[in-house]
Amino acid sequence: MPHFRPPSNDRPDEQSSLTPSGKKVPMAMSMMVDSMVRMIQRAKEDIELVDQRAREDLERIDQKAREDLERIDQKAREDLERLDQKAREDIERFKSSTSLDEN
Repeated sequence: MPHFRPPSNDRPDEQSSLTPSGKKVPMAMSMMVDSMVRMIQRAKEDIELVDQRAREDLERIDQKAREDLERIDQKAREDLERLDQKAREDIERFKSSTSLDEN
């Protein structure tokens, strides 16, 4: 939005500019609004950037959690296999010890 400077003999509080709709507003007000619009746009861009980084971080955390869970699950399966094998061996030993005691 182009700003037209008023003649230098106007007092600052009498300086004005035209809005896109053609309304006259004080130049200071127009500059303040422009500044606020730019600040809001920058804040929106910053929020979008932070949001994107948060999504990326969450994706990395989720992927790591899945990998950790898979490792834990695999270890649990291995531990269960070992316990099952030991239990079978103990049952066999118990069976053989009781059959010897009966004789």
